[in-house]
Amino acid sequence: MIHPYAHYPARAALRWPDRIALIDGERRRSYRELDERATRLARALLALGLGPGERVAVVQENRIEYVETVIAVARAGGVLVPLLGALTGGEHAFMARDADAQFVIALGSDAIPRAVEAAGEQAKVLALAADEGALNLASLADGQSAERLAIDRPESSLAQILYTSGTTGDPKGVTHSYASVAAAMGAWASAFALGPEDRLLGQLALSHFGGRAMDACWVAGATLVILPGPDPKAMLGAIAEHRVTLVLAIPTLLRMLLDHPDAAGADLTSLRAVVYAAAPAAPSLVRRSLERLGPVLYTGFGQTEAYALNTFMDPAEHVAALAAGGERLTSVGRECAGVAQVRICAEDGNALPPGEVGEICVSAPWVTPGFWKRPELDRERLRDGWLRTGDLGRMDAEGYVFLADRKEDKIITGGFNVYPAEIEGALSEHPAVAECAVFAIPDPKWGEAVRAAVTLRPGHDVEPEELVAFCKEHLARFKVPKAVDVLDELPKSGVGKILRRALRKPWWKGQERGVHGAE
Repeated sequence: MIHPYAHYPARAALRWPDRIALIDGERRRSYRELDERATRLARALLALGLGPGERVAVVQENRIEYVETVIAVARAGGVLVPLLGALTGGEHAFMARDADAQFVIALGSDAIPRAVEAAGEQAKVLALAADEGALNLASLADGQSAERLAIDRPESSLAQILYTSGTTGDPKGVTHSYASVAAAMGAWASAFALGPEDRLLGQLALSHFGGRAMDACWVAGATLVILPGPDPKAMLGAIAEHRVTLVLAIPTLLRMLLDHPDAAGADLTSLRAVVYAAAPAAPSLVRRSLERLGPVLYTGFGQTEAYALNTFMDPAEHVAALAAGGERLTSVGRECAGVAQVRICAEDGNALPPGEVGEICVSAPWVTPGFWKRPELDRERLRDGWLRTGDLGRMDAEGYVFLADRKEDKIITGGFNVYPAEIEGALSEHPAVAECAVFAIPDPKWGEAVRAAVTLRPGHDVEPEELVAFCKEHLARFKVPKAVDVLDELPKSGVGKILRRALRKPWWKGQERGVHGAE
């Protein structure tokens, strides 16, 4: 089997050679140009001694060269290890060492110092820019042949090592094979019926969630419009200028987009799919999005370990949920039709009846074959063909899945289980609240107590006591936060997920939580 990251761009170059594959500011790449450049880079890597299955770490930047490089690594038979650009040099070094990377590639001069730190003594540093600290891979590629190249390997071969964002601890390497990558790519393109006329916005990190827009384009022959980062003003401008049809967004970014002063007058009529995922969305945000964007919202549940959409809710279901009162707007949809299976399990692995909270388990061809050098995680998380996701949730009688929380974030207060997502959903309904996070603090009487932190929407002001009173109107007494902190910003991971553990950690200094919330 040819690596799908090598095969699909090559197929697109045969079918649509002159169609624009990439837009990056004023720069363009047709599929023919993308295919040829990736091949030259792949041959350069082979000339440097890259062997099949050897790891290549790439410091992520959202630009044309990143796309060319990840295709090149695949085409040369290497294993891609993307290093999220927003992370620190120390985090990059941990990942590169953990993956036993043979090469670390920097795309521009600014990233070379981080690549050098990540490479340490074990790996060679390559760059797509001239610099004394790195071998210029771009110059070497210029002298290579553009004749098509792809190394054929078994479908079980290692394709990628993707490091988790570290929301619950140190990053862990999640492996994906040729087969699991191909399954995920096909599932994303199929779910949104992508075709050559589509234009997808690449504003999220292309090494992580944004990568699903990138590789789905290759399957469909669509165009990726690259932005350096998720700036709302730039996004609104790009959607209008390039007639973008699909946007992936985490809920935080969707809120920022709607709150931006330019949003009211922006031309967003080209959008036919806005996919929000990666974190729970407040019903109030979903309602606002439907009102402003129309019936274009999709959501679903996925994660690095199973990175297609394992559950799915389409625009018609969003509209129906809104008409029915909005309760189902908190759902991530139902099990995807076809090959994915989802169930809610007890600790012993047995499926729970509708309505009961348990661990979300997934069986699908895009599930990770295993964790990199972590056999204990394989034993814990991969059982009898099922992935134990570590996320808690429930399923209603019609099969709709509702997220509760990560197992580590569950709060036990006075013997009651409290799930932060439920409280965050209530807090988010307050008109002043922009973002919120709920976490456990130690309590001498109840063991743990509920506390919250929020940021406010522009132009709003509110006292913490008012937010506590608001919660009392909507939640059972034991779920109401004892206090609410109003902050300028909430701590987030490199991919924009709110880090509850960072808020929780100072309160537990010198103390240990129960096993459900071990740090």
